[in-house]
Amino acid sequence: MPDFGISEKYKLITDDELVILYMNGVQDAFTALSVRYIYVIKKLASGFKGMSVEYEDLIQEGLIGLSDAVGSYSKDKGASFRTYSAKCIRNRMISAIRKANSSANSINNEVVSLSEQWDVMSAPLTEPELAVDSVERTKEIYRVVRENLSELERNVLSLYIDGKRYEEIAGDLGITVKTCDNAMQRVRKKLRHLK
Repeated sequence: MPDFGISEKYKLITDDELVILYMNGVQDAFTALSVRYIYVIKKLASGFKGMSVEYEDLIQEGLIGLSDAVGSYSKDKGASFRTYSAKCIRNRMISAIRKANSSANSINNEVVSLSEQWDVMSAPLTEPELAVDSVERTKEIYRVVRENLSELERNVLSLYIDGKRYEEIAGDLGITVKTCDNAMQRVRKKLRHLK
């Protein structure tokens, strides 16, 4: 395992001691824990390969989960730091996947409502194969939107998908409500004619 310049003194102390050091402001203690737990993070991330979040992003989420574990760990609650941190890391990855799926489904649902030709995308996701298929379809939708909509139309659509009303979108983008409405009409028209 690489040591990334971690001092020998940090290699010889327990996880609990590293947590205490970090809580007392010793930044190198978290680096030492990160080096110590990177294999756990990678192993957990590999279990989610093929999902809606890239492997490298899952690694980042895992490091954030480790940081969360360090900040909230209490030896008094009975679990070892190893057990507790693995749970925090895994939960952080699952949360990122759920958020990505939620965003993908939000885009999917909006496009379906804008274009009846894409009804297949409204099917509920119940199996991993369908989830992977949905991710691929979502990427295709992003490509189509990127290539066929103007920057204004993309911005209006994005804010509309986020649940904003025309008045809010107009305020955010510094345009009139009429300009916003016209942009959404063009979006609907363009997406309706795409296959």
